[in-house]
Amino acid sequence: MSTAEDFLLIATDPESGRTQLDSMRDQPVLGGAFLLDLVAAGRLTLEGEGRKARVVVQDPAPVDDPLTEEAFARVRNRGRQKPQSAVTRLGRSGRKRTYAALVAKGSVRHRPAKLLGIFALTRYDVVDTARRDDLRGRIRSSLLHDQPTDSETAPLVGLLSAADMTKIVVDKPDRKVAKARAKVLADGDWASEGVRKAIQAAQAAITASIVAASSSAAASGSS
Repeated sequence: MSTAEDFLLIATDPESGRTQLDSMRDQPVLGGAFLLDLVAAGRLTLEGEGRKARVVVQDPAPVDDPLTEEAFARVRNRGRQKPQSAVTRLGRSGRKRTYAALVAKGSVRHRPAKLLGIFALTRYDVVDTARRDDLRGRIRSSLLHDQPTDSETAPLVGLLSAADMTKIVVDKPDRKVAKARAKVLADGDWASEGVRKAIQAAQAAITASIVAASSSAAASGSS
């Protein structure tokens, strides 16, 4: 499973079938997930630090996972890019594409629904509850009980932190502790320096994209 698929799986409410990843966050968060997987696969790399950081194609060869390859195709020939630009391109139509991949794998099932019996809605029933529960349990153990993260959960924790979404995996009394813990976990010794740099760049890009989207929405609302 790709990081994007795992993230959307843990963010889907099994009771309502709704995703807890809202439209303001879905593109940057899933774009960040693709960035992490492509760096881990040796296809992209990060050069420079801070504002000078750039995403660079290290190896243009296709990746095996069709969903990640589809995202990679959108940045493969773009040259050096700012992380925010790369994340935005990678995450384009990310939620729709990622849910389609989860449906194809049998991890979720599409369920038609209507609002007020009139307006069509899209809902997804979680089929692979075992994986969802396992991931959420391991993430909670890391956030609340000092258990180490690993190559699957550390990227998810980093994305949850960047999107301010740790609340979806812990109960309300634990949210403050979980939020603080998430900020330091992704820099652990589970991954290479390149992947750690990618997590940091993805977090910064996600935060910047969410702030920009919030500002745009506020400006539109006041006009």
